[in-house]
Amino acid sequence: MLRTLIKGLFPGLMHRIENESRSWMMQCRKCGHETSVWDYGGMRYRGLGPVYRLGRCRGCHRVSMLRVYQREDSAKR
Repeated sequence: MLRTLIKGLFPGLMHRIENESRSWMMQCRKCGHETSVWDYGGMRYRGLGPVYRLGRCRGCHRVSMLRVYQREDSAKR
């Protein structure tokens, strides 16, 4: 719903948010499975540094702390 609202009001901003969210990855600490924050259903824009979030891994389907980090090849800073 938030994505739809932002897309309707600020289409240019939504494009930047999507591009940056795709460069942030979520990695399971148990099995190592990775997926982008955008594909996981989230948004991360202008984030600084890695963080940890509690969530269900799409690889092993267990609840664990997921490491959120920006890929090296797309890091601008």
